[in-house]
Amino acid sequence: MVRNAGVSEEAMATPLASTGHELQADDIGLPHPKLIDTDDPYEARERTQGFLNCAHRMTVLERENPFQAQVRYRAMNGLGLMSSTYGSAVEIGCSPPIGRVSVCFVFGGRMLIDDGGHAFVADQQRAATFSFHDDLTMRWAPGMRQLMLTIDKQLIEKYLGSLLHEPVRKPLRFQGDIDIAGSGQGITAAVRTMRRAFTLCGMAGPPPVLAAEIEHNILTTMLLTQRHNYTEAIFATPTLPSPRTVRRVIELIDAAPEKAFTVASLAMHAGVSERSLHAAFRRQVGMSPMSYVRVRRLQQAHDELLRLAPSAGVTVTDVALRHGFTHTGRFAAVYRRRFGEPPSATLRRGT
Repeated sequence: MVRNAGVSEEAMATPLASTGHELQADDIGLPHPKLIDTDDPYEARERTQGFLNCAHRMTVLERENPFQAQVRYRAMNGLGLMSSTYGSAVEIGCSPPIGRVSVCFVFGGRMLIDDGGHAFVADQQRAATFSFHDDLTMRWAPGMRQLMLTIDKQLIEKYLGSLLHEPVRKPLRFQGDIDIAGSGQGITAAVRTMRRAFTLCGMAGPPPVLAAEIEHNILTTMLLTQRHNYTEAIFATPTLPSPRTVRRVIELIDAAPEKAFTVASLAMHAGVSERSLHAAFRRQVGMSPMSYVRVRRLQQAHDELLRLAPSAGVTVTDVALRHGFTHTGRFAAVYRRRFGEPPSATLRRGT
């Protein structure tokens, strides 16, 4: 049973004022038909287990508010987004082993959590991250809604290994609560970008270049902004690679900027850690490796717009997404600074 963490049952159901940093309420709705819409707790539990590929327990705690499960889920590579609401108060329990890390954003109420004996509260100011190494129990307030990011553990631990430039020998464990107005701003923005990509790209999902950008953004943000048992090791002073190593990476990017590069893949190509490569690029090129990739992609988008006939039916948004730019407004602003005109003007004078 979840400890009350100093919060009364009445306070648990009280919505909190917006801080301006958290996801907005409409971010709970994913661009997909409802995958679960049922008043049967057993069906809701069984089908949710199927999405997440793990066993969990669910108990309906009260009858005053009718139980009505509404769950949506979208997945991309080793990442997923799930929105959930159950109407009535419920208690959900999970036990290891579970092969993912989760970040839970809460709307319209509070969630009382006991994660291996550590009790805390998730609400609109505090998200929760779970590594699922211990028994976990969550008590949802009536009418509470949740948006949950899921990350495959093998994916994030492989990425952690590339940051450290050595194998991960102990399981990755995150600190439980996230201050959304503080260290949580980065992961909140990354989740918002992921959801936006699902919306813009429809049921086909993001193209490979864009998917790689989103994956890199989420993994980097989680590992660099959220406290975990490898934080100190990640931020230890790196040894800078030679200028020749940086030139080799630049040659790779210049040869095929359309590839779905990430810092991890570039560091692996160079045979150095991500931290070392990032520091070397900053010193020798004046920007990060991924900033350099985006400069090259911007040039490639410009070249494609010039080649396109205005009557071809291809839009600026199509080109931006194909080259890894999720926000067309920012793409247009960066494009104009670089080329002195909006991308639509380039398209109009294409061949």
